[in-house]
Amino acid sequence: MKQLKRYATVLVVLFDIYLFTGGYGVHGRIYKLVAKPIANLLLDLSNAIGGVNAIGWAIILLTVIFRLILLPIMVNQSKNTTISQLKMQKLRPEFEKVQAATKAAKTQQEQQAASMASMALYRENGVSITGGVSWLTMALQMPIFSGLYLAIMHANGLKTATFFGFELSSPQILFSAIVLIIYVGQAYLSQLHVPEAQKKQMGMLMWMMPIMIAGFTFVSSGALGLYFMVGGIFVLIQSLINHLYYDKLKAQVDKDFVIKKTADELLKQTMPTAGPAQTAQNTNRVRPEDLRPRDVTEESNESAGRNAGKQHRSND
Repeated sequence: MKQLKRYATVLVVLFDIYLFTGGYGVHGRIYKLVAKPIANLLLDLSNAIGGVNAIGWAIILLTVIFRLILLPIMVNQSKNTTISQLKMQKLRPEFEKVQAATKAAKTQQEQQAASMASMALYRENGVSITGGVSWLTMALQMPIFSGLYLAIMHANGLKTATFFGFELSSPQILFSAIVLIIYVGQAYLSQLHVPEAQKKQMGMLMWMMPIMIAGFTFVSSGALGLYFMVGGIFVLIQSLINHLYYDKLKAQVDKDFVIKKTADELLKQTMPTAGPAQTAQNTNRVRPEDLRPRDVTEESNESAGRNAGKQHRSND
C-alpha cells in the first residue's frame, strides 16, 4: 500500500509540474486542461440558476462542491499532522540531547554522526519527518484550487455580474472584512494546542496569513472575495473538527506511542569510536602535567634516584 502511494504521489507531482510549467494565464496549460472545464461548468451552473445573482451563486455552489469533496482528505491530513506534532512533543527531550551532541561535536565526523542520530530518531520511532503532511494530498489540491481560482477570475459575464448589489468585478470591502474575520478565527483555533515555545516561533506567521488573504481580496475582485469566503468557512470547519478531536488524539498517542530508541542509544551507535591511530596519538600526546614547572626538590630527588640506580648496578 505504501509503495502504491509513493508511485501515485510521484505521478501526480509530475503531472502538477507539467501543468504549472506551461504558463499560468489564459493561454497556459493549467487553464486549458483544468480551469477551462471548470469555467464551462461555472457558466452552465449560472445559466441553470438564472437571475441577476446567478454568477455569484454559481461561484459559491462550485466552491462548496469542490470543498466538500476535499474536506475528508483535508480533515484526515489535519489529524495526521496533529498526531505527528503530539509524537514530536513526546520526543522533544530526546531531540534536545541530539542537539546538545551536535553542538558539542568537535569534528566533522562527529557532527555527521549526530545528524544521522537525529534522522534515526524519526525513523526508529515512527515519526514523520514532514510533520504528517501528505504530499499526495497537496499535489491533488493544487491544480483543483488553481483551476477554480483561474476559472472564477476569467468567468464569462463577470464584468457585468452582481451579487445582491455588489459588483463581482470590483473589490468589495465587506467581502474582505468577512474573509479577515473567518481566517483570524481559523488561526486562533489552530494555535490553541500549540506549545508556547512553538507558538512564539510561528505566531506571527499565523496572524500574517489572514491579513495577506484579506488584503489580496481587497485589491482583486468581489468574485474572488466570494471564493475565499466560502473556502475560509471550510478551513474554519476543518480547524474546528481538529480542535474537537484533539483530546481524543492526545489520549491515543499517550496510550500507543512508545519510544523504541532513545537518543543515547542512537548516539552510541553512530558516534565514532577511537581507532588504533587515534589511541596512539592520545598516548603520545603531551600531558598538561608535563608542561608544569618543576621545583629544585623534585629535580634533586629524580637525580638521587638515578644515581642510586647506577650504584646498585655497579655493586651487582
